[in-house]
Amino acid sequence: MRNLLFVVSLFFLISALNAQNDNKKVFDEKSGKDILIGTVTREGLVAMGDWFDQEYKKYQPDQKIIDSLIANKDNYPWVFIVLGTWCSDSREQVPHFLKILDMLDYPSEQVFMVAVDRDKKAGNFCVGDFNIKLVPTFIFTKDGDETGRIVEIPGVTLEQDFLNITLMRSIVPEK
Repeated sequence: MRNLLFVVSLFFLISALNAQNDNKKVFDEKSGKDILIGTVTREGLVAMGDWFDQEYKKYQPDQKIIDSLIANKDNYPWVFIVLGTWCSDSREQVPHFLKILDMLDYPSEQVFMVAVDRDKKAGNFCVGDFNIKLVPTFIFTKDGDETGRIVEIPGVTLEQDFLNITLMRSIVPEK
């Protein structure tokens, strides 16, 4: 996964130059509604409906774990989030995770989000190399190497799993 950091860095550059491609909507036959596909922003997620704000507001991360994460801010990894706006787990876990990042004052340039369709395709953005089986998948990297991932739902809590990965005490196993 050494290429992950390069790919994500390259993507940030391309995104900055081509931001109009963020938050692309396509019609989802199964739900009969629009979903996001490809690179997404928080603003794009918020615009998809009330679910984002509702989940964000209701989640209350453990402040002691947040404090431990803040104390280890020099070890903050890059985070690549693969989600589906059609997926109930993504609609729950992604707002919760972004609330944690807000509490940490996490550097936004270290977070990258991509939305996939039900076939785990992200339009013009290739996620095939990342072995995405379930969404959401939060992939953490440090110095270009994957240090852990949270797949679909946390093993303990999002903030505890994040701390474990940040401190490299354990790697959350893929389900």
